[in-house]
Amino acid sequence: SGLGGQAINKTRSNVDLVHKPTGIRVTCQETRSLEQNRKIARSMLIERLDLLQNAGLSKLDVKVTLERRRKANKQKMANRK
Repeated sequence: SGLGGQAINKTRSNVDLVHKPTGIRVTCQETRSLEQNRKIARSMLIERLDLLQNAGLSKLDVKVTLERRRKANKQKMANRK
């Protein structure tokens, strides 16, 4: 039962990546494809390392800040009308 169900349980597509210097561990079993899971896990690991390395200036933090600014500007423009 659950997402994927028997299709996920039949395949060995789980990926487990460890960044040895920091000890960060990422696992991924989103698709049935091992290759796609590796790509997804690598991007997840890169994102976590970015958050760790660049605390306030990581890509995710910058993206969230931009979204907040856009939302605030949109609200400001709506209030002017």
